[in-house]
Amino acid sequence: MKGNKHLSLSAVLCCMLVAIPASAAPGPASENRGFFALDASQINAFSPPSDVTQVGVHNLGAGRSSERFQQTIKGAEVLGGQLSLIRDTSGRVTAVIGSHYPGLLSTNTVKLKPAQAQAIAAAKIGGAGAWKTKLMIHPDTGRQFYMVENRRDDSRWFHWVDAEDGNIINRYDGLTTGSGIGVDGVVKDNLDTTGTLQDGYMLTSADGRQTTYDAGNRNRLPGAVLIDSDDIWDDAGNKSPSHPALVDAHFFANVTDDYYQTTHMFDWTEYYSQGMVSSAHVQRRYNNAYWNGSQMAYGDGDGNNFVELSGDLDVVGHELSHGVTEATSNLIYQNESGALNEAFSDIMGTAIEYYYGTGNWTIGEDITVGSNGIRNMADPGEDGDPSHYADRYTGTGDNGGVHINSGIANHWFYLLVNGGQNSDPAYASGTNVGGIGLAAAEQVAYLGFTALNATADFCAARASTIAISAGDAANVADAWDEVGVDDALCTVSGGGGGVGPVISSVASQVINARRGNFRITWTTDVSADSEVTFACCGTYTSSSLVTGHSMSFNGAKGATYEYWVSSTDANGNKTTDGPHTHNN
Repeated sequence: MKGNKHLSLSAVLCCMLVAIPASAAPGPASENRGFFALDASQINAFSPPSDVTQVGVHNLGAGRSSERFQQTIKGAEVLGGQLSLIRDTSGRVTAVIGSHYPGLLSTNTVKLKPAQAQAIAAAKIGGAGAWKTKLMIHPDTGRQFYMVENRRDDSRWFHWVDAEDGNIINRYDGLTTGSGIGVDGVVKDNLDTTGTLQDGYMLTSADGRQTTYDAGNRNRLPGAVLIDSDDIWDDAGNKSPSHPALVDAHFFANVTDDYYQTTHMFDWTEYYSQGMVSSAHVQRRYNNAYWNGSQMAYGDGDGNNFVELSGDLDVVGHELSHGVTEATSNLIYQNESGALNEAFSDIMGTAIEYYYGTGNWTIGEDITVGSNGIRNMADPGEDGDPSHYADRYTGTGDNGGVHINSGIANHWFYLLVNGGQNSDPAYASGTNVGGIGLAAAEQVAYLGFTALNATADFCAARASTIAISAGDAANVADAWDEVGVDDALCTVSGGGGGVGPVISSVASQVINARRGNFRITWTTDVSADSEVTFACCGTYTSSSLVTGHSMSFNGAKGATYEYWVSSTDANGNKTTDGPHTHNN
């Protein structure tokens, strides 16, 4: 979009209908091909596309709002096909952020029913728990699939089940991990509790927004309500023993709630009618805390590496911020979108600590034994995490590096607040980033990250935060540059640099004229992947390395399609051939 800053949004969306030939496809960081982020200078007028539906409005305070839209194709939600419209106090659209895929074609037929897709997932993990299934379509492949979610107390499995053949194309566990004396031994005054006439006091806030339970070192949530006879939560006079971990879980949830309401106008109960539900003493010697989609859970630690995990405000703020992400951007908890999900929680958890007056740039320093926490935003390398995109983890562990690669965005935020250069001398640019301070930076991070679509990558986060940052845009961009998420990464990138596969015998044929089904075929001299780019309808890929290429589509009867075919070999060398024409 560079060089066209004054195009109207309608013109930009029109131009997006003309797909870029595959030889000019986005680089390795830009898996989110339909993504765009437009600031106020790039928008003259906006009307949401006809295939999107408004699914929510988020109050940003001071009369501002963020409207959320979901793209749907013939009843299937488009994976990552969300748009956020930011409006100012006058109702004017000041930013449009997200992904849209005009004219998306399907490449398979829905043959399974939702119950069949659920049964396929249940064969992997058993039938217990609460199930939710919805039909989706992948914009990169055109495959329709069911996203099958299973919620249990200690897991949250997602299975993507192909709607035609029942193959599982992706699976991951999306579990994100009065007065009283807390874990640190400090008295927490003004602990918000509720009294009962017969039993005493419970860890339920007077307004009902926070409730805290004792899981009793079991794995069943939420557990039991704690009762105290005198509302002095010091283990004396309790009908069941009070514990510092429960005091902190309850008190810090209240601090987090206050922060989101006062700083970002985010009302938790608007999205979670049960309020902030927390359980402490989950399992035995459990070194984890998590958000399971409906409540928080905190282990006690093993005493060697961790103590009670509710004992650190940035941990509580971090986990509850996963609930904020789920209510807004809903970033998929895998690969780069998952790393952004984790980074947002670290960023907000740190901002909450500063709001409370105990801020620092380490995560979990109050609950780790013999260390300075589990992550360091000022110096991610201290804990073995990357501070630069070039060092990102690319394996399959940790859901594709969601906790590891969060260090990149964490360090971006640290530099945006404080200024300076990359903490790793190998990547320090020699030019200081100009810090904008915490108050401005937390607004950029909150608005930029919550506006993202679910499949956003680091380049999308860069574009989004720049688009909403107004006068701080140059500083935001400089901070991203310093962690390697720069223009060179986020614009067009070529292949492996060698000679690409030889493409021959490109052809197309109608499979079923009545239904509009057709097939495109070609051959290559070496094994390579398959990619078809339509002038009208986007790019579709298949990652299998083959020499005989065949991709099928469900199009419109009588339509004419202009297309390119591309193949990339195992060394990253790419060849594109076209344009070609198919008469359907």
